[in-house]
Amino acid sequence: MTAAALICAACGAELRENNKFCHQCGARITLSPEPAEYKQVTVLFADAVRSMDIAATLDLERLREMTEYTGDGVMALFGAPVALEDHAFRACLAGLAIQEEVSRLAAEVQRSDGVDLRLRVGLNSGQVIAGEIGSGSLGYAATGETVGLAQRMESAAPPGEVMLSEETARLVEHTVKLTEPEWVPVKGADEPVRARRLVAISPRDDLVGRAEASLVGRRWEMAALDAIVDRAIGGRGGVMNVVGPPGIGKSRVAREAAALAASRGSKSFGPSANRMHATFRSIR
Repeated sequence: MTAAALICAACGAELRENNKFCHQCGARITLSPEPAEYKQVTVLFADAVRSMDIAATLDLERLREMTEYTGDGVMALFGAPVALEDHAFRACLAGLAIQEEVSRLAAEVQRSDGVDLRLRVGLNSGQVIAGEIGSGSLGYAATGETVGLAQRMESAAPPGEVMLSEETARLVEHTVKLTEPEWVPVKGADEPVRARRLVAISPRDDLVGRAEASLVGRRWEMAALDAIVDRAIGGRGGVMNVVGPPGIGKSRVAREAAALAASRGSKSFGPSANRMHATFRSIR
């Protein structure tokens, strides 16, 4: 993936290759150390309900205090720039935390200002192009259809709720509590899309028993791990590093190895992947 064209933050001129200073205004240019790239992420959008009405009700000083603390809206990326295997789960944690904090603040704002403060939160997961956009203060950002649908999920969410797209719900359905699927209309789509509301985070004990699809491929890797497991059960220890790019499936291979050991009666590994996951160190 090639880097997007760089724009001078000072004057907006498109920069020439290898420029250290803008040829139009002379501003110093800080180039991105890495080009934009494809990333698998979960995008979170949060926005205040009827923010214009709130702005019209409050005086400027009080409005500044509120937006300085909560902000009118926010977009957050989980899984970029640092890849995260559990990006969707982390986004769910953040979405609920946002609503809990706003709920606490809303009671105070209602008492002091008579304003009904509520937020909508929407999540969507998928592929984006992420990287440094332009120079100066524009910073790291992401673009793509995934971002747009996340914003649509926020718009479709009832006040005080966290709405998940079907893509995000599929990634976290075994680790969080969701409502039944519902069809919601979204701007730009001819038909309503499936979505689910986030209710709560399941107890961490539930994660051990989560369902997983059958592992496809990785025959050579699993054969090597199979031999290592046999050696370990036979009393000959060893260490194997599972190496690969972020998101390629290192943790899944480690869980498969743990299940393999457990199926052969190895009590030292136990029925879950926790100990094997720690033994087979993933190098990112």
